[in-house]
Amino acid sequence: MQGILAIALLLCLVYVMIIPMFAFDTGKVVVDLGSAFVTVAGLAIVIFLGIALLTKDIHQRTVCMILSRPISRADYVVGKFCGLAVTVLLAVVMIVALTVITSWIGIQLVPEMKAPRNFSWGVLGVSVFFQYLSFLMLMAVAFFFACLTTSEYLSMLFTVCVYVIGNSLETIIAVIKEGQFVQLGPSYLAFLKIVAWVFPNLSAFDLKIYLAYGLPLPWKQVGWTAAYGACYVAILAVATLWIFKRKEIT
Repeated sequence: MQGILAIALLLCLVYVMIIPMFAFDTGKVVVDLGSAFVTVAGLAIVIFLGIALLTKDIHQRTVCMILSRPISRADYVVGKFCGLAVTVLLAVVMIVALTVITSWIGIQLVPEMKAPRNFSWGVLGVSVFFQYLSFLMLMAVAFFFACLTTSEYLSMLFTVCVYVIGNSLETIIAVIKEGQFVQLGPSYLAFLKIVAWVFPNLSAFDLKIYLAYGLPLPWKQVGWTAAYGACYVAILAVATLWIFKRKEIT
């Protein structure tokens, strides 16, 4: 956690130095950079630390010593997941708190910096929560591939691919539907819609536009999105436990 704190402080210093370079709409830049800092920290923990939690234990046979005690395989995986979830939560809270403090100091000291339009603490809290929920979905994906392949590099590669697809697939489908730049048949569009149900729609959890422009949250959509994220994590958790219980560990 000391490393996360040091990185957060460094990012906040860069944060204050970069914002005054923008001539207008600095409130949106404040939100975009803050969200980017949280994303970088969350992805680093999930991809590099989360996958290593399982793969190194399996390769080094440490898991055999743990499972020889009265601990089930389900308890082992769930415990690892919950521990990593707490770590990510602490990192997100630290970076968000430092970003808010740095932004407030910058707004007081730097005339060029402005607060986001119609800033709302409630919208900030919901936005951060949804960003954290997207990390939990990516963690579930990482644990699934770590149990499926037991290769750290393949698990990282697959997780990064899922992250890229999850953030871009909705945009690709919207562009294809408009038909202005790409003309594709209905069968290809139907295939992409099926793929969209398999991969997590991580772009739906990006609510920073509402925070940056002071827009009211569509609470019905927010509720359905939160339910979707929770169900996705639960389904992948069940699949991961099913694979890990049947995995031969010697």
